[in-house]
Amino acid sequence: MKIKKLVDLFRQSPFFISKFDTYIENAINKAIWYAIKRSGNWMMEKGVYTKVYTPDPDRTVFIKFLSENLYNVLKLKNEIKDDVLKSYHLSAKGIGDDLYYLTESYYRKLGTYKGKHSMSDFITPRANEFLGSGQISKNLMYEHVVPKNLYIRELAQATKMSELKEERIYELLSIYYFVCTVTVEEDEILLSIKMDEEWDRKNPFHRYEKAGISFFRNIERYA
Repeated sequence: MKIKKLVDLFRQSPFFISKFDTYIENAINKAIWYAIKRSGNWMMEKGVYTKVYTPDPDRTVFIKFLSENLYNVLKLKNEIKDDVLKSYHLSAKGIGDDLYYLTESYYRKLGTYKGKHSMSDFITPRANEFLGSGQISKNLMYEHVVPKNLYIRELAQATKMSELKEERIYELLSIYYFVCTVTVEEDEILLSIKMDEEWDRKNPFHRYEKAGISFFRNIERYA
């Protein structure tokens, strides 16, 4: 991402105020360059900046909460006798619902829950505009950055084989369980249930980078 793109994103963000344009020429460009240099969160190569995502200090506690509770839930689901019912509860939809409601439970206990979009880790600039306008339900999507079926499948299989480990749940969720609030239009240009063949299985933001969709940390979640 070049500095011009970063400037454009800043102008779309809630941090921009028109007064900045009354400062010296290219003040925003220079300020962003200085902030990037000092933050240590961006890597520059051949004039292009790449974001280096640093861990959220509260994320460790959050993922621990999810992994402990999901482990207990999946162990109980494995005791279901009816094959049809068990198949549903160990599907991507069933386990995905467990993750969603555990996430909601976590943020309700923190007292920061303000609807599902307040729980997303990231939000796009355009989605952030809608979030402030009140046009939420029809314009925004709660989108898993890595399609959840890609890692839930492993958890379901391990559960059925009685080989499920809480440590493995923690590892998978730490790497892949990120949610971004996007617009309906942005959601339509993302691969919905898979990653492309270029994905290294390490970078959870690969789909967004390939689609050219930018995002930033969801302020609402930290309010």
